[in-house]
Amino acid sequence: MRAIMEAQPITQAWMDEMAVRRPALVARMFAVFLEEEPQRLAEVGAALTQGDAERLRFLVHSLKGAAAALGAERLRDCCLALELAAKSGDLSAAPQRLTELEAEMERVFAFMRAHQAAA
Repeated sequence: MRAIMEAQPITQAWMDEMAVRRPALVARMFAVFLEEEPQRLAEVGAALTQGDAERLRFLVHSLKGAAAALGAERLRDCCLALELAAKSGDLSAAPQRLTELEAEMERVFAFMRAHQAAA
């Protein structure tokens, strides 16, 4: 059972705490994330394509903070991995890290949309 809970894009502990106590806030946070973060993800890809390590670092750092605030721990970890690649200035590992980030972002988006549909 624990492995199933950990597989959620948003941790069960965060959902238990926030969705029960502050459902309107969760609904607003999810709506804002779904509205704004696809653009930031596109900007991350553009920064990588342009080889702009500093912009890439800034963007994924910001996304990492948003992910942490939402209890999206795997997404936060993906952001951290890409942030560290950008910070090092060696972007050779960054395309793979971006692929992982995009996949996890889609899982988070799907979870949020499902939560919205159920509300």
